[in-house]
Amino acid sequence: MNPAGGRTLNDSGDRVTVTVQKPIDKGNLSERVYAIIRTALMDGQYQPGDRLRISTLAEEFGVSITPVREAIFRLVSDHALDMKAATSIYVPELTVSQLREIQLIRHLLEGEAAGMAALRVTAPELEKLQAIQDAFQKAVTVDYKQAALLNREFHFGLISAARMPVVAKTLENMWVIMGPLLSRFHAEVPKRELASSKHKHFEVLEALRDRDSEKAKGAMQADIAWGELMIEWLEQKENLAEA
Repeated sequence: MNPAGGRTLNDSGDRVTVTVQKPIDKGNLSERVYAIIRTALMDGQYQPGDRLRISTLAEEFGVSITPVREAIFRLVSDHALDMKAATSIYVPELTVSQLREIQLIRHLLEGEAAGMAALRVTAPELEKLQAIQDAFQKAVTVDYKQAALLNREFHFGLISAARMPVVAKTLENMWVIMGPLLSRFHAEVPKRELASSKHKHFEVLEALRDRDSEKAKGAMQADIAWGELMIEWLEQKENLAEA
């Protein structure tokens, strides 16, 4: 057998294909660990300033240290984690400047995605988005972590409905970086703001039902602009830390 091509010759000289069952290699395992930690960051399962220990993560995932270390290095290069020393890895504390930059990218790209989603969303997708928002309204006053997860699920359900994979990947990177901070914001912001029936997600849903692209774009950008509260909240924290 030729290991490189997965083919061999039989006695008569005919070429036949041989299927080789490959075990999951170290690279594939590293990719899986990377995806798990990345999703946890995006969903706000970690908080800004949390320390991640490679040995602890390896034990949790039931893998060796090597794939976890490789995944961590990738996340550091993605700016999703900070490495202060070889074994000192932390969830970043975003600055106001960094948050403003992320919000600007989201304003532009998520707005366009919402507008496109109004033209492309299917009935089952719209029904699912409504169910997510209903669950968010119930969770926000009692379980901020669940609320953060549902909020992200709503936004990415909308982005998925736009059928714009490059935009989706770019926005995913933004959410990986800001997910932990957004989770903390949901924990501290007045719940009446998030649970209000005037939440901008309802306007987005109405625009999707109406197939109104401009209205959907505007509603999503207004939702993201509401995030100015998060910027002000972070500025206050920075000012207190400097005082």
